[in-house]
Amino acid sequence: MHELSIAQGILEIVEEEIKRHHLRNITKIKLKIGELTSVVPEALDFCFSFLVKDTELKDVCLEIEKVPIRGRCLGCGREFSYKDQDFYFLCPYCGSEIELVSGKELYVQEIEGEDG
Repeated sequence: MHELSIAQGILEIVEEEIKRHHLRNITKIKLKIGELTSVVPEALDFCFSFLVKDTELKDVCLEIEKVPIRGRCLGCGREFSYKDQDFYFLCPYCGSEIELVSGKELYVQEIEGEDG
């Protein structure tokens, strides 16, 4: 379960941002997580809740936005999205190599709270 180490990293980032921007009464933390990260949102939420259960962040809502896998063909230039069952590193239209446009994201997008 790599979600625990990810939750620890998120908590460190959030604590740094709280100090840097003098935030208080944090209500929500918004995350963007790409489908290629293989993060299970429910497991991440569970791990994060466990880590903050005895802190000022215990009532924070963790909002997770899943980012779909999207690719762009290096040959024909078409952009497309993938479903779990058909992910290959080749263009589904012309068979050329692709570059990933999205799906690898894993970051804190926003922290909602009050200025201190």
